[in-house]
Amino acid sequence: MNEIPDGVRIYKGAIDIAPEEVGLCSEQLNKLKAHFYGLMERGEIQAASYLVARHGKIAVWNSMGKLDGTQERGDLQPDSIRKLSSLTKSFTNVAIGKLIEDGKLYLDQPVVTILDEFNNSTHQDITIFHLLTHTSGIMPVSGYFNEPYPREWWGAQGFDNWIRKVLQGTLVCEPGTAYNYSTVGYALLGEIIARVSGVPYEQYITEHILLPLGMSRTYFDIPQELHAEVLIVDEHELGSLLNPQEQNGRPPRSDSGLHSTLFDLWKFGQMLLNGGTFEGQRILGRKTVDLLTRRHLFNVPAYHWGGKIKDKGQALGFDLAIDHMSFESVGTYQLEGAGRSALFVDPAEQMVVVFFVPSPYSWVPLSVLGTKQIIWSSLL
Repeated sequence: MNEIPDGVRIYKGAIDIAPEEVGLCSEQLNKLKAHFYGLMERGEIQAASYLVARHGKIAVWNSMGKLDGTQERGDLQPDSIRKLSSLTKSFTNVAIGKLIEDGKLYLDQPVVTILDEFNNSTHQDITIFHLLTHTSGIMPVSGYFNEPYPREWWGAQGFDNWIRKVLQGTLVCEPGTAYNYSTVGYALLGEIIARVSGVPYEQYITEHILLPLGMSRTYFDIPQELHAEVLIVDEHELGSLLNPQEQNGRPPRSDSGLHSTLFDLWKFGQMLLNGGTFEGQRILGRKTVDLLTRRHLFNVPAYHWGGKIKDKGQALGFDLAIDHMSFESVGTYQLEGAGRSALFVDPAEQMVVVFFVPSPYSWVPLSVLGTKQIIWSSLL
């Protein structure tokens, strides 16, 4: 299907260059419109927006669908704000990288040197590397093993003594022996960033990443005057927007807490692709970007959500395309957030791809896999 019905609104963001001028096929990229329209017609996604850049130039930037899944409240715009969920972890990765290059941390540093709660025989060997690569053995995300009755996140006493709570029970593996996706591991990284830098995690991210990059529409707490520009899927998201929780005593929002736009995310991805700089602003050194984005896990298994992956190739916090099953280039590093948002950086093709495909369902394979297949097939 190469056509969509008349009356379907496609909104266009400002592009820098025609796709063909950076080696991309317009005809192939235009298939995205019908692709997303079909997913919306089947009720699998609410809307879609996407930005494709190559060689530092934005070649495609479009949006379509509903801004709000709970009420009739306009259409999704190219620069609408979206909760990033786990894409927040990519900013945590960069913050850890900055502290490493500043000489304040080292990669195989035992966490116990910073957090006293790790001073016991179970946790004393866990390192910052283990937290970044989800190989610490600390509690995986709820439902990770398809367990029928997942444990509650925090229990009856809320966030009191939250570090001790996430360390309760036995480890699911010896540190370094298996990949187990741990959101609370990233909360611990946020606490490490705060302790080592001397400022709250959110302040560190804002001052050292968001402001220097000019990410002017990226927030932990969205100003009220911008609420009408936020992409919402369900009542839970609406409630979180209208009634944000006080952060006193809660874990840092280092696993899931940022909200952003496609354009701001492109700046972040382009900074990484550029070796740590963007428009004259140095966020990281070239060697630090290399450290964060090269492969670090080899022959480490993962068994998440019913999968049985024998070799979970992984960078430091970023997922990594490692083999012939990846449509994107080997070496592409990426992260996705529940909801769903995605960032892909392909050094081999000098390409940054970001998209939002919000859905009421936890996983719609074609909204991510089909999308990237269309995009990477556009390379001339």
